[in-house]
Amino acid sequence: MTTTNRRVHQLVDPTTSAIVPEFTLSPRLDSLTNKKMGLIDDAKTNAKELLEELAEVLKEGFGIQVQKYYQKPSAGKPTDPEVIKKISEECDFVVVAIGS
Repeated sequence: MTTTNRRVHQLVDPTTSAIVPEFTLSPRLDSLTNKKMGLIDDAKTNAKELLEELAEVLKEGFGIQVQKYYQKPSAGKPTDPEVIKKISEECDFVVVAIGS
């Protein structure tokens, strides 16, 4: 009597797709002219300097005003939801700087 050992192999695709959270984008501004800008500093080295330079360029070019400046306690922590709520109510747009 002859027996045949059969191995069953299942091929698995190891690739994955990006997991993208669903969210709604804010409406885009038609212009930056005379808008109020909020700044969020992630507390990394040079983030403050980057934001200051960007604010100066935008002031000169578009007449923007820096309405609010916030610094996170550390880069590893998210911005406090209350800060996000407050800055969104007081500013037309927000820039977050990630230092090096």
